Amino acid sequence: MTINRVSHITVFVADQDEALAWYQDKLGFEVVMDNSDVVPNLRWLTVAPAGNDATQFVLHLAHSAADKSRIGSNLMTVLSCDDCVADMQRLESLGVEIVDPVTEVPWGMSGIIRDLYGNPYNLVGPKR
Repeated sequence: MTINRVSHITVFVADQDEALAWYQDKLGFEVVMDNSDVVPNLRWLTVAPAGNDATQFVLHLAHSAADKSRIGSNLMTVLSCDDCVADMQRLESLGVEIVDPVTEVPWGMSGIIRDLYGNPYNLVGPKR
């Protein structure tokens, strides 16, 4: 088997510009690729944590009814951070929905948020 990493996670969105602003303003993600020239009528828009584009989030515009039904239905994605407490406080101050406040767990600190479409993200960091 030669699979060695996850390269992209697709997030179906209703509006790519709205989603881009959320991921940049709330999570601090950076644009990795924003290209409309590859496939006609398709804007290939990917973002990733600042300075680490090993795993990119594809902000994919939902066109069909099947795609639209996928908006907000991603499984939990775990995001690693250096200071979960501070990051969760910052996200809360920015109006991000907090599902589970940050708590200490056996593997560190953990909190759960939702993005603008309801997709869950688990922020996990080391114990303070």
